[in-house]
Amino acid sequence: DLVINNFLPDDGLKDSMAWFSVPKDPYRAPNWDRHVFALGDARGGSHYMGAGDIDGDGWKEIAVGAKGKPFADGNWFAFWKNPGKEKVKGAWKKTVLALNETAATNILPADVNGDGKTDWLASRGHGNGVIWFENPSWKIHDIDTKIEFPHSLTVADHDNDGDIDAATCGYGSKRVMWYENDGKGIFKLHVVDNLQESYDLRTVDMDGDGDLDLLNAGRGSANVVWYENTSK
Repeated sequence: DLVINNFLPDDGLKDSMAWFSVPKDPYRAPNWDRHVFALGDARGGSHYMGAGDIDGDGWKEIAVGAKGKPFADGNWFAFWKNPGKEKVKGAWKKTVLALNETAATNILPADVNGDGKTDWLASRGHGNGVIWFENPSWKIHDIDTKIEFPHSLTVADHDNDGDIDAATCGYGSKRVMWYENDGKGIFKLHVVDNLQESYDLRTVDMDGDGDLDLLNAGRGSANVVWYENTSK
């Protein structure tokens, strides 16, 4: 299926999020069925979304960060609880993870500390910092407090040790970073590049050797580069 959010223009669904169910013939169908699960409660410039099964019931929740300025009522991270098959096409319950998160943008699911529960990793893409929220208390843990404008976020096992690491690019810091997880949610910071004013980063096996490299779009640097994973 397909999930979207909407904060402009005001067409009756402003500050809302919806998912679209795939029709039998997605190529020929004139429209996909729209299901609004967050009507008007995704204010503040809701930005990038992540989807993951947070409570282990087999249904994926959807999370988002709201960046705020120039939008009112932003600067928060939240997720919406998927109510399951019988009510999935209706409204979902919103859970606010944190307020006063200046310039919140990215949020992705992963079991960060190896306890079998799915946590959330997040970045303040128009501000500073990369963090993670611990399930079920949603306590915030800092990963990197200094990186500026970490507008992109990826989660993957970069060093093939069985736990989830993270990576980002900081437009303001001109840095590409990856964060090595010790398996318990403590991260070691690695600078991949310190001359990239970039906005987008992807995890891809670029050279077909079985490990995950980083593909980076340098917005201010006016280039596209990839970094070979040498962690083996």
